[in-house]
Amino acid sequence: MGDAILMIEILVLGVLVIGFLALIIIRGDQRLVKPLAEPLPTLPPVLLPDADEISAHDIQDIRFAVGLRGYRTDQVDQVLDRLTTALSERDQEIAALRSAVEDARHQANESAPK
Repeated sequence: MGDAILMIEILVLGVLVIGFLALIIIRGDQRLVKPLAEPLPTLPPVLLPDADEISAHDIQDIRFAVGLRGYRTDQVDQVLDRLTTALSERDQEIAALRSAVEDARHQANESAPK
Protein backbone atom coordinates (compact mmCIF):
# COMPACT_ATOMS: atom_id res chain seq x y z
CA MET A 1 0.00 0.00 0.00
CA GLY A 2 2.86 2.38 0.84
CA ASP A 3 4.45 1.82 -2.59
CA ALA A 4 1.18 2.65 -4.33
CA ILE A 5 0.85 5.95 -2.45
CA LEU A 6 4.47 6.81 -3.26
CA MET A 7 3.87 6.12 -6.96
CA ILE A 8 0.73 8.30 -6.93
CA GLU A 9 2.63 11.13 -5.24
CA ILE A 10 5.43 10.89 -7.81
CA LEU A 11 2.89 10.84 -10.65
CA VAL A 12 1.05 13.90 -9.28
CA LEU A 13 4.35 15.76 -8.78
CA GLY A 14 5.41 14.89 -12.34
CA VAL A 15 2.11 16.15 -13.75
CA LEU A 16 2.45 19.39 -11.79
CA VAL A 17 6.03 19.96 -13.00
CA ILE A 18 5.09 19.24 -16.62
CA GLY A 19 2.07 21.52 -16.34
CA PHE A 20 4.20 24.30 -14.86
CA LEU A 21 6.78 23.98 -17.63
CA ALA A 22 4.05 23.95 -20.29
CA LEU A 23 2.54 27.09 -18.78
CA ILE A 24 5.89 28.87 -18.88
CA ILE A 25 6.48 27.84 -22.50
CA ILE A 26 2.99 28.92 -23.59
CA ARG A 27 3.22 32.24 -21.78
CA GLY A 28 6.67 32.82 -23.27
CA ASP A 29 5.38 32.18 -26.79
CA GLN A 30 2.56 34.67 -26.24
CA ARG A 31 5.10 37.18 -24.97
CA LEU A 32 3.31 37.44 -21.65
CA VAL A 33 6.60 36.93 -19.86
CA LYS A 34 8.54 40.17 -19.86
CA PRO A 35 12.20 39.94 -20.84
CA LEU A 36 14.81 41.28 -18.45
CA ALA A 37 15.02 45.04 -18.62
CA GLU A 38 18.25 46.75 -19.53
CA PRO A 39 20.21 47.71 -16.43
CA LEU A 40 19.89 51.31 -15.36
CA PRO A 41 23.09 53.34 -15.41
CA THR A 42 22.90 54.14 -11.70
CA LEU A 43 26.52 53.34 -10.96
CA PRO A 44 29.44 55.54 -11.93
CA PRO A 45 31.64 54.25 -14.74
CA VAL A 46 34.85 52.41 -13.97
CA LEU A 47 37.49 55.05 -14.56
CA LEU A 48 41.08 54.42 -15.58
CA PRO A 49 43.91 56.84 -16.26
CA ASP A 50 44.96 57.64 -19.82
CA ALA A 51 46.50 54.71 -21.71
CA ASP A 52 50.08 55.92 -21.35
CA GLU A 53 49.64 56.46 -17.59
CA ILE A 54 47.90 53.18 -16.72
CA SER A 55 49.76 50.85 -14.41
CA ALA A 56 49.36 47.32 -13.07
CA HIS A 57 48.20 48.82 -9.77
CA ASP A 58 45.30 50.56 -11.57
CA ILE A 59 44.15 47.22 -13.00
CA GLN A 60 44.41 45.52 -9.59
CA ASP A 61 42.18 48.18 -8.06
CA ILE A 62 39.33 47.74 -10.57
CA ARG A 63 36.09 46.51 -9.02
CA PHE A 64 32.92 45.83 -10.97
CA ALA A 65 29.42 45.87 -9.53
CA VAL A 66 27.60 42.54 -9.39
CA GLY A 67 24.54 42.35 -11.60
CA LEU A 68 21.94 39.78 -12.50
CA ARG A 69 23.14 39.50 -16.08
CA GLY A 70 26.76 40.37 -15.46
CA TYR A 71 29.90 38.80 -16.78
CA ARG A 72 31.34 35.67 -15.26
CA THR A 73 33.56 36.96 -12.51
CA ASP A 74 36.11 34.17 -12.93
CA GLN A 75 36.67 35.15 -16.57
CA VAL A 76 36.90 38.85 -15.70
CA ASP A 77 39.39 38.05 -12.94
CA GLN A 78 41.52 35.97 -15.35
CA VAL A 79 41.64 38.81 -17.88
CA LEU A 80 42.45 41.37 -15.21
CA ASP A 81 45.23 39.14 -13.87
CA ARG A 82 46.72 38.80 -17.36
CA LEU A 83 46.50 42.56 -17.92
CA THR A 84 48.12 43.22 -14.56
CA THR A 85 51.00 40.89 -15.39
CA ALA A 86 51.43 42.35 -18.88
CA LEU A 87 51.44 45.93 -17.60
CA SER A 88 53.84 45.09 -14.79
CA GLU A 89 56.26 43.47 -17.27
CA ARG A 90 55.89 46.46 -19.60
CA ASP A 91 56.61 48.90 -16.80
CA GLN A 92 59.70 46.93 -15.75
CA GLU A 93 60.98 46.85 -19.34
CA ILE A 94 60.39 50.59 -19.78
CA ALA A 95 62.21 51.31 -16.52
CA ALA A 96 65.16 49.13 -17.62
CA LEU A 97 65.31 50.82 -21.03
CA ARG A 98 65.16 54.29 -19.49
CA SER A 99 67.94 53.33 -17.10
CA ALA A 100 70.05 52.03 -20.00
CA VAL A 101 69.50 55.27 -21.92
CA GLU A 102 70.48 57.34 -18.87
CA ASP A 103 73.61 55.23 -18.39
CA ALA A 104 74.52 55.64 -22.07
CA ARG A 105 74.00 59.40 -21.86
CA HIS A 106 76.05 59.60 -18.69
CA GLN A 107 78.90 57.60 -20.27
CA ALA A 108 78.73 59.70 -23.44
CA ASN A 109 78.96 62.90 -21.40
CA GLU A 110 81.93 61.60 -19.46
CA SER A 111 83.84 60.44 -22.54
CA ALA A 112 83.09 63.56 -24.59
CA PRO A 113 86.05 65.93 -24.99
CA LYS A 114 85.77 69.08 -23.00
